[in-house]
Amino acid sequence: MKNIWSFLKNWLILSLGTFVVLLAIHIGLPALLLFLQVSSFELSIGGLWILNWKNDASSSGIRFNLVPLLAIAIIVGLVGFLIKLSPKR
Repeated sequence: MKNIWSFLKNWLILSLGTFVVLLAIHIGLPALLLFLQVSSFELSIGGLWILNWKNDASSSGIRFNLVPLLAIAIIVGLVGFLIKLSPKR
């Protein structure tokens, strides 16, 4: 039982760490896009949008959909968890 809690703790640390890195990108990306004078765009997969950047004469802003970011963080944590579970050769 202790081993399961250890792996669960590692998964949670990996997931939260990935999510914090993605949030740091979320905070730093607008400054970079403004500096590079990138025009407006939207990044989406089908009907699910991930990123929406608006840059025009009146204003600029960025919007992220946190659901895909959280899903990416959970998947990265799960992959890290599965790698630790795999038998060592």
